[in-house]
Amino acid sequence: MLIPKTMKAALLQDYYEPLELVDVPVPKPADDEVLVKIEASGLCFTDVHIWKGEHAPPALPLIMGHEGVGRVVALGPNASRLKIGDCVGIGYVYGACGNCRNCLTGGENYCPDFDATGYSTQGCFAEYTCLRDQWANKIPDGITPVEAAPLMCAGAASYASIKKTGVQAGDTIAIFGMGGLGQYAVQIAKLMGMRVIAVDISIKKLATAKELGADETVTAGDQAGEKIIALGGAHGCVNFAPVTATWSMMLEACNPRARIVLTGVPAEQMVFYTYQVVERGLTVVGSSASNRQEMNELLVLAANGKVKGTINEVPFGNINAALTELTEGRVDGRIVLTMKGADV
Repeated sequence: MLIPKTMKAALLQDYYEPLELVDVPVPKPADDEVLVKIEASGLCFTDVHIWKGEHAPPALPLIMGHEGVGRVVALGPNASRLKIGDCVGIGYVYGACGNCRNCLTGGENYCPDFDATGYSTQGCFAEYTCLRDQWANKIPDGITPVEAAPLMCAGAASYASIKKTGVQAGDTIAIFGMGGLGQYAVQIAKLMGMRVIAVDISIKKLATAKELGADETVTAGDQAGEKIIALGGAHGCVNFAPVTATWSMMLEACNPRARIVLTGVPAEQMVFYTYQVVERGLTVVGSSASNRQEMNELLVLAANGKVKGTINEVPFGNINAALTELTEGRVDGRIVLTMKGADV
């Protein structure tokens, strides 16, 4: 296909300012990269943190976005794995060293030298982007670009977080935050045979969680931990809500030797008394993004129709309105920007 010289992109020039929709040069794939024509791009709360400067990138201006799906249209000189026309997904991890202990043991997303798409490299809020050939995720048949886009970060982060709890089939997991990640997590936990308690402040979101398979729902608040204990307590908790209020609820909700997995990133400090963790032998684990194997496992589940997201499609030209809605907490599920009619 004929590749244009310029493309539409949404540039972050200054924190807290609207993204600028401008024409920029189409990037050229270097070395082991491929050029991808974006068809759909998810909007993630990590983008909000970057936009606010809470997770400040190395340099501005920046094209954010790390939930992209599209077709390979050009190959770099040393790109050997993919071919023109392949449908691929672009996640948060652009690449890592591949040789350190983390990379060699399935922790490539914790490599000290990893680069993040839409943070330390240019991302997916554009008509074209480049990614490393060996780090692309092939999108299987049976799933559309719009369905696949949020899986590149939200779905994958949910999947990795649920696995990190170590909760066994038949045991109980409490999932805090029923936004897009929480909704994926409910479905994934049920597929793994867990008993799921969904927790959120929104009655509407709890109703959605119930429809997705949650066994119990609990309204977030001062009594949430006590209510979860009354339901038998949690053998594991996962927090997707970007607030500190869930911390005390999780500590109270846990059964002895439970594991708390933190995925949502509040801007404030989270504090606790040491005895709350020590006396019951609790474990607290952080979880960020996923590795490529976890991503591939999730894509198989999604392609088989077993994991579906609540998706709000938004034209690319309306990206700033979508970013505002996400920042203000007015989104049920995930926002996916569609690149049809990218002209603004």
